Amino acid sequence: MNRFALLLLVLPVALACGRDTPATQAQNACGTPASSETVRIMQGLKPHCEGCHAQGARGYFASVDAFQSLLVSDARLVKAGSPDDSELVRLLEGRGNGAFKQMPIGEKSYAQLVSEGAATLTVAEVRAWVQGLTAQQRDERPDPDASRITRMNATQVQRALYQQLGLGHDDFFISATEFGIPMAEPRNDDLYPLQPPDAVPAPRQQPSAERFYGLGGGSVMNQASSDRSASPTFALTLTQVSQRWCRLALAKTGNVALFPAGTQRTADPVEVKATLRRWSLHFLGERFSDAQVDALYAEVFVPLSTPTDTEPAWVGVCSYFIRHPHWIFY
Repeated sequence: MNRFALLLLVLPVALACGRDTPATQAQNACGTPASSETVRIMQGLKPHCEGCHAQGARGYFASVDAFQSLLVSDARLVKAGSPDDSELVRLLEGRGNGAFKQMPIGEKSYAQLVSEGAATLTVAEVRAWVQGLTAQQRDERPDPDASRITRMNATQVQRALYQQLGLGHDDFFISATEFGIPMAEPRNDDLYPLQPPDAVPAPRQQPSAERFYGLGGGSVMNQASSDRSASPTFALTLTQVSQRWCRLALAKTGNVALFPAGTQRTADPVEVKATLRRWSLHFLGERFSDAQVDALYAEVFVPLSTPTDTEPAWVGVCSYFIRHPHWIFY
């Protein structure tokens, strides 16, 4: 099942907690609400924990709802009515059972920070709060406002392409100055260089910055907001850049990013398909099946190949992977 079909399946679950849901069903589906004491505990721990736990799967301190749903309602971390069996308490006391023995990570446990006055919420207060908790119902609903599919931003696109294609800043820019200020001068605009306007050294000419904007990049200096939508401008810019950069990577002397030592660019179907299978892992982190490799070979490589030149075919396949939804989105 692809991620778009999955999204359609989970949306009705989010609606199951609407105002027309009976109270008993709403409690089961929507989880236990955070109490005022829970909010107080969260606020007391937050200054020492949010540095590592403000986002992602362990973003416990991103919001009160996140604290309640991801931490308080997870019996592996907080065992209602039993502080000694709660990993949260054990971590604060410096005797965790998992990979980390204490939180926050450092030379001193949270309990030591309290004893030194660096933290105000005591471990005793946390223990009393856990002792007073009743069984918690975890909220199984997806957050309707959460981003389930995220497009790579412009900087991520640039860095990923540099790494996966074996390219770097020096392939596109040379050092220059503008009124004595170090700048990045494009070697040739035909190479399709792109550079964030806020980068140091900044691009001396604007086309490289305009391509960065085309990929949805923003700029603090120029007061331009970033855009992570899959806009036509993004698709067009990525298509142009991917095709030109794939060609550049294939032509770069000594570049082993696409063809490691022991492999070569040939028109032999067996060798080509072996490369396509390797590239599926290289670009997407997925191992294409034989059927997928055969289809890619027949539908992309063969139509672009000629008896005397396979470069267009290799460029086309390389660009295909970069424009694949599983490369663009995560």
